[in-house]
Amino acid sequence: MFGPVAVLALASASFYCVAMVAMKSWWSLPSPAMAGLIAGALLVAAVFEVAALREERLGLIYVGILGAEVVILGAASIWFFGESYSYREVAGIGLVLVGTAIAWS
Repeated sequence: MFGPVAVLALASASFYCVAMVAMKSWWSLPSPAMAGLIAGALLVAAVFEVAALREERLGLIYVGILGAEVVILGAASIWFFGESYSYREVAGIGLVLVGTAIAWS
């Protein structure tokens, strides 16, 4: 089921991830612009989430957003911050993705 509701959830997750990356960057680049980016991204993410919630159950939207965030933030943390994951963390990420796939199937 990858329809309009899934696209809304993915858009919401993407903007939440922009806010998270900006929050992590805040300590090295604090500025009013960064604060604006964080606030704006959170607002846009919430708007997409509300739109998705109008069409689907809360639990399903929450799981969809969480699953998408795991993938997006996992890649962003490696790409932008040079972070790495232990085998245990990778297993946890996998469990979240399996749970998301089960919920959305």
